[in-house]
Amino acid sequence: MTGSTWVLWWKDAQGTASLGLLQERLLRGLRASLKGRWSMDTKLFHSPYNFVQHQNIKVPPLTAPRGTASDQSMYLVVRGSSRRQFYVMASNRVVVEAEPEMESIVLRLKNLWTPRQTARVEGYTYEGDDWIIRTGNMMVGTSYKGLIIEINYLPCSNPEQTRGLMLELLMMILPEDAQVDANHGVDYRRAGLDPTSMTDRHTAYQYVHLFTQSSLL
Repeated sequence: MTGSTWVLWWKDAQGTASLGLLQERLLRGLRASLKGRWSMDTKLFHSPYNFVQHQNIKVPPLTAPRGTASDQSMYLVVRGSSRRQFYVMASNRVVVEAEPEMESIVLRLKNLWTPRQTARVEGYTYEGDDWIIRTGNMMVGTSYKGLIIEINYLPCSNPEQTRGLMLELLMMILPEDAQVDANHGVDYRRAGLDPTSMTDRHTAYQYVHLFTQSSLL
């Protein structure tokens, strides 16, 4: 996937009714095409070890604002339905693309990583002339937690240059009174990512930032 992506959370969405509202506005209002089902999982693992200290990794001293994971946490982000993409963020500093076997490997390392919580999003993918929008209801454990919207603007990969255009798309499909967490304050440099040119790793990092700053995971 190319272009620039924005991940946000519709906090007071009402399940199937809200998902249906977005579908109607996307298909009829924006003339989008329904491309199929979409899913995304973010799994939190915890370790008794601080791997930054354990490996004597030299990193600049950083404060830990909301929206960052600890040095004892690891997140596995799995995106897509048919073509699944796997991303791992560990020690709050690195986001890497992983092989599908990564999850089973981590689950076997019970002394190092303990599963804590999972956020699962299920919904649909819609495509316009130069954008893709994914929407899905979110469950954290067994609790419904609203709706995730992922907007992908294809012509440009610079998030600062595309946020205004993506905001216009968002306003066309959301109710005026929707309570939305816009996932502000993402600092890609903390994870060693270029803040001016987005990749799929940036999108995975946005999910981790959203779930940690909102205390969802």
